Amino acid sequence: MKALAAGRQRKLQRSVHLLAGVLLLGYVYAPAPVRVQELIRFLVFPLLVATGVAMWQAPRIRRLRKSARSQLHTRSRRGRSSTDQQPDTASTHAAPLR
Repeated sequence: MKALAAGRQRKLQRSVHLLAGVLLLGYVYAPAPVRVQELIRFLVFPLLVATGVAMWQAPRIRRLRKSARSQLHTRSRRGRSSTDQQPDTASTHAAPLR
C-alpha cells in the first residue's frame, strides 16, 4: 500500500472532518430515524474525533513515525552485520591459569 503525500493526506482529513461535522450538526438540529442516530453516534462521532486529533497532532505523529522507521532500519542493519560476523568464542578465550 502506497503512503499518501502530506498535502493530499491533509486535504483528505479536512474533507472527512468537515463531512462528519456536518452530519453531527444534522444529528443535533434535525430529527433522524434511530438507525441514522446510531450510525452517527458509533461511526461519525468517533471519526470526527479521530480526524480532529490526527490533524491537531500531525507533526508529532509524523516525527514519531519517522523515528520509529529509522530505529527499525538501524536495528535491522545492526542485526544483519552482527550475526554475519560472529567471532568464534572458543578460540578467543584464554586457557585458565593453574
